[in-house]
This record gives sequence, C-alpha cells and structure tokens, in this order.
Amino acid sequence: HDALLKPYYAARNIYETYDFSSSNCYRKYGKDYKNVYAELAHRRLHSWGLNTIANSSDKEICLMSKTPYIERLEVRSQEIKGSGGTWWRFMDPWDASFKQSIIDQLKAREKELKDPYLVGLFVDNELKWGEEWFLAATIAKNPATLIGKQELVKFYRAKYNEEIAALNAAWGTSFQSWEALLNNTTDLPKKAHKHLEEFNDKVIEKYFSTCREVFNEYAPGVLYLGCRFSGSNRKAIVIGAKYCDAISHNFYRYTIEDYSQPEGVDLPMIVGEFHFGTRDRGMFHHSLIEVATHEERGKAYEAYVRSALEHPNCVGTHWHQFSDQATTGRFDGENFNVGFTDVCDTPYYETIEGIRKVGYDMYNIRANAK
Repeated sequence: HDALLKPYYAARNIYETYDFSSSNCYRKYGKDYKNVYAELAHRRLHSWGLNTIANSSDKEICLMSKTPYIERLEVRSQEIKGSGGTWWRFMDPWDASFKQSIIDQLKAREKELKDPYLVGLFVDNELKWGEEWFLAATIAKNPATLIGKQELVKFYRAKYNEEIAALNAAWGTSFQSWEALLNNTTDLPKKAHKHLEEFNDKVIEKYFSTCREVFNEYAPGVLYLGCRFSGSNRKAIVIGAKYCDAISHNFYRYTIEDYSQPEGVDLPMIVGEFHFGTRDRGMFHHSLIEVATHEERGKAYEAYVRSALEHPNCVGTHWHQFSDQATTGRFDGENFNVGFTDVCDTPYYETIEGIRKVGYDMYNIRANAK
C-alpha cells in the first residue's frame, strides 16, 4: 500500500509521515505484529465472506497464497501538459516511454505474474478522459516535441489532403502552415472541437491497444482489468472494451442496479472502489457516500453488493478501504471513516454483519439473479 502511495506524497514534497494503524498494531500485537496482522487479515476476510483482496494492498500479505488478489500499476512516462486529472496527467501513449513504463512494471512483478492467486491487473486509476474532444484539444496546444502532437498533425495533414486552408475553414483557425499548427501552444476555437473528436478516438485507441499489446507479450494469461473509470465519457468505455478483459469502474453510489453499459458493450465489469461512511461514532469525515449510522452502513453494503451480484455484467466489487484513514489525513488530507476496522484494528461489527449476510449467500444470489 505504501509503495503505491509513495509517489503521491513525493509529488507534494512529503517524505516522512506517521503510520498510526501500524503503530497501534505494534502496541496491540507486539514485535511480531506484521505477521500476526497478516494472518489475521486473511482469517477475517474468509470469516466475513470476502473472497478477494483489493488492489493497493500490502504485497507481502497478497503473496501468502491464502486469498486471491488484484494488483495495480500506474503508467509514469511523458505527460500531456494540461490534461489535468485528480491524480496524474494523461500520459502520451505514442511516446516510447509509455510502453516501456508498463513493461518495466510488469517485469518488476514477475513473482506476482506467476502467482495463481493473482486475478489480474488494473492499469492506472481515474484518468481524466474529459469531453469527446478533450484529449485531442489538449494535445493540440502541447509543444511540438510531444510525439502525440506530431501524430495529430500527421493525421490532419492526411485528412485535409495537405491543404492547411481546408483545415482553417473547418476549424475557424488561421494557421499559415502545418508547421504553425505543430508549434501552436494556445487553445483552439470551439468550432474545432467536433473535428478533433476523430483524433481523440485515436488517442484512446492507442492508450488501450498499447496496454493490451504489452500484456500479451509480458503477462500472457494475466487479466487486463482496465483503468478504473470514474465519471468517464462512454466513448472511452466503448473503445476500451475492445482491448480489456473486463471494464473497471470506481462507483460511489448507493447501488449499481441502474447502470447499463454503452450500446454494443457486453463485457465483464468490476467495481474497483465503493464505500459508505458515517459519523455516529469514531472519525469526523463521513466519506464520499454518507449513511446515518454504522447499522445503516452494514445495510448499505449489503444492498450495494446484492445489486452487483444481480447485475448481468458485474463480476466483483472491492471496498475502499480495509481500515479507517488517520484523523490527520493522508497526503491530500483525506481522512475518511470508511474502514472495516478502526485505526486500532477493531472491527466495526455492525458493518461486518452486513458483509457476512450478503457474502455468505453470494453464490445463491448470483445463481438466482434474473
């Protein structure tokens, strides 16, 4: 968990922090607390009716060959400046560093890739796809050195038969040459947006196809579980579905019963994150989705997972997160009251009751779903 989050701290110039949960487990279980906690984590999951470990979890616990798990890697390569996003900017999928980043990270996970308990891998998390022209429009104002920018100019030179005047007429621009478009670093007029959608699709296609290509070569047989969509445009889902083994979403809502995949997409779907929080005791931040009490939290969990089990495409859900976050917050201040346990490693039994109720019956629910 710390290994995945470390770059987020470093990006904010935070190089030291205090792990309250770990410190409390040391006090609670003694010097061998890491091994005690690891064994207890697996026992709890099985006792509670949970059958997988979510991504961003402790690798050593995952590799104990006791519970199936999912891993995640995040591409770190040449950025598309201005592409924004909650976590990182969008990476240029044409740059050689994009493909190499995935290769390097898969090679670093050689042990996991051979582990029969590994279900699959996510690549990235909650990328900003924006409107159906957004990525292309952002690339169009990046420096000429960006490989994706060069690809954009090459694409439109062919589309407009080398006639810059034809592009200007369609886009409402006044470029004197194709070199001027290549060197442009300002926003294009809104009139150009509809014409950028075609190349925007190319960006998305290149992103997913490159991931698929690397998985086929360096992780054959390992499931590629997508990019953990969050509020994304449906066109990106349609394109991603051509290359992913499953589509992943971080769905923060009360149920997923009303979610339908885009037309033409019929692929397994996994929920990478969901949670409910409350403030009736314990922490002060209720989370992204609030319920009134811990008893209601258990009921909300049961309803959510039941809706997933009854969904024709959903093959799994993962909760965010196992233990409460510290009151002092993580790198971005997030301090949610959403754990199955508190920071002293004591379970919230009302929530566990809901987890067990649906977990113990999950296969019957699935088998009888309409």
